[in-house]
Amino acid sequence: MRDGAVWPWFVRLTHWLVAAIVVVNWFNETGEWHRNLGYAAVVMVVARVMYGLLTSVQMARFYWPGGRQLSMHIQSIMHRRAEHHVGHNPLGQWAVYLMWLLLAMLALTGWVSRTDAFWGEDWPVVWHGYLSSCLQVLVLVHVAAVLLMSRIQRTNLIKGMLLRKKM
Repeated sequence: MRDGAVWPWFVRLTHWLVAAIVVVNWFNETGEWHRNLGYAAVVMVVARVMYGLLTSVQMARFYWPGGRQLSMHIQSIMHRRAEHHVGHNPLGQWAVYLMWLLLAMLALTGWVSRTDAFWGEDWPVVWHGYLSSCLQVLVLVHVAAVLLMSRIQRTNLIKGMLLRKKM
């Protein structure tokens, strides 16, 4: 990749498609469109995970930040000297994994609530609503964190996800 380049086109495409689907489904709480968009989001997540596992592009690959990395990152934020990362910072990487897990669980509880085996059961719908609320909170935290990190690092992370480069 060119110097300064961060996000490959496939990462940016899946990011913005999933983001759009999540926002649309917040305002379209039931029905065929909601279900189909929810399943499409999971397909995008699976495609992104496969890409991350199979690609040689470092910025698209996954890493597992440990407790020490997380602690050091949080301390750097508290001192407003957050280090720059080529891709996601340690908290951001774990947030991605958590959002993907929530999306998968939302798809599962949404699907289960429509099956004959659980038709009329309340728990799949209750859990689906709970998971949706968790995802909404995490998305808001994600957006706030992107804005905070952009300010601390004096770089435009949103523009980077739109145009491939951190600015």
